Amino acid sequence: MKSIIAYSRRAVLFAGCLAMLACGPVLAQGSDTLAKIRAKGTIVIGNGGAFPPFEFMENGQLTGFDRDLGEEIAKRLGVRAEWIVSDFAGLIPGLTSGRTDVIISALTRTPEREQRIAFSRAYYQTGIAAAYRADVSVANPDDLAGKIVGLQTGTAGEKFTRDSYANKVKELKTYPEFPLALRDLEIGRVQVVVNTMPVLRYNLARSNRAGLKLSNVWDARDIGINTRPADTNLMAEINKLLGDMSSDGFLKSLESKWFGTN
Repeated sequence: MKSIIAYSRRAVLFAGCLAMLACGPVLAQGSDTLAKIRAKGTIVIGNGGAFPPFEFMENGQLTGFDRDLGEEIAKRLGVRAEWIVSDFAGLIPGLTSGRTDVIISALTRTPEREQRIAFSRAYYQTGIAAAYRADVSVANPDDLAGKIVGLQTGTAGEKFTRDSYANKVKELKTYPEFPLALRDLEIGRVQVVVNTMPVLRYNLARSNRAGLKLSNVWDARDIGINTRPADTNLMAEINKLLGDMSSDGFLKSLESKWFGTN
């Protein structure tokens, strides 16, 4: 009887070892997102779709600075870019759940975001600022006190305002997309919109019938590409490609194309 029990235990142990050996390579392969991207020939990119000039829809197609950047990243990786457009607030959950491989959507680096996702080297430097109506003055953040302020949900501008000025403003209004906040600023439903300077400057340069004004930059922020923290191989490759793009002038050409800077 003892020999039968011992045999059974050995059989179970042997079967368990076989199962571990069978699963091992699959788990290792699944954990290397860069290898998976190259194997399938596609990189899935999350994007908010409504943050011009970084990204916006034109004739039903995604376009903008980040679209150009993502297509170039895919090209240099030797794969095809597949874009998934979602609300800005859904970008990080989409990445952490595995629905997308990376985020390329003008996310600014913050300590809170760095607890959930990884950031590449900066591909653009920006800063928090405000657009405001001509009948008010918003030269610095303290001038938000007593104002009705519009914010895009999930952005660095929203966090900046909520963290330091939520109890000082008259009212905070949130919007899923930046153009909706800007529209309410133009018609007077809000007095100020806080966001990143390039987005504010670009949109007011295109159309400013309401005579809106811009503050100076209130703080400096870096914009990067995002991966899951465990995807170190993918992030290393992205940082290498961004370094190449900086050296060969590609990033500068995108800046000139979308912001008109030299």
